[in-house]
Formats: sequence, structure tokens, C-alpha cells
Amino acid sequence: MASQFNELIQSKSIASITPQQILAAGEPVFFDIQTSPDIIAINRLIQSYARIHTPTYGQPIPMSGVITSKIGAANILAPGDNEIVKIIRINVVNAGGAPIAGSVTLGGMVVALFTADPTSTTIIEQQSQNLFASANLNLAVTVESGTASDLTTNCASLLVVQ
Repeated sequence: MASQFNELIQSKSIASITPQQILAAGEPVFFDIQTSPDIIAINRLIQSYARIHTPTYGQPIPMSGVITSKIGAANILAPGDNEIVKIIRINVVNAGGAPIAGSVTLGGMVVALFTADPTSTTIIEQQSQNLFASANLNLAVTVESGTASDLTTNCASLLVVQ
């Protein structure tokens, strides 16, 4: 007996399938002798799905660390719809000849204020060491005084949930 479940999901890849599709395809399957191949197929699919999509509960995803650099007032991190990014460290580099004052915001809320001296690097002391950015909580820098084009912001981050 061919698996009806496999026929329902044959055009899907494991990376693109959603929990709703698993539920919709597996919903009419009940455990009996004739449908046991479907039960086995559902179990295999759920295990494969979990290996790719299970949240890591704040633990870094290997090989996901990046350093993002932006010039001037800009969004530094803008994660995708299903991404959570842990912010490790932020610094600003002032390449100009005058001080630059600004702030770092998360979803529009100020998380740090800074004053960057001329031709120097300033490490941003965050209000919380556990800052996370998401699709609706972008990390950005604003410039209140000084020349924005002289400011480069660097952010080290890791993807923790995808």
C-alpha cells in the first residue's frame, strides 16, 4: 500500500513545510494496520522538521555570528520574520574631527546613549547584556549632534532562533 501521507507532501521540501501542513496532511490518519506506513512517514517528517526548526532556546546557532557595520544613522540589524538575533557587542567609530552624540534603539526604544570623541572608537554599554533583535524590534542608531556620515556603527551578533 502506498503512503497517502507521502503523496500529500511530495511537492514540499523539509525546509519549506510548516506545522500547519503536517497537521493538515496527518489529520485523517488513524493508527491501524492499513495506515501504519502513514504513521511511520509522519513520525519521520516530524523528526526531520524538528532537526531544522526547533528553537535553540537562546543558544547560538553554529556559524551564524556576524559583524554588521553601518555608516551614519541607520538600521543596524533587521532580522527576518522568523529570526531572533542576540546582540553581543556594539561600538561606534568616529572618523571626524568633532564629537558625535547619539543613541542606540531597539524597536524605537533607547537602550544606550553615547558620545563618540573625534577619531576614536567607543564601546556602547547596553542597559541589558541580553538584548535580542527580531522582525518588529530592529536595532538602529540615531545621531543627535555631529556629522552622521563620520560615524560607523559595528554590531557583533549571533542568530539564536530561526
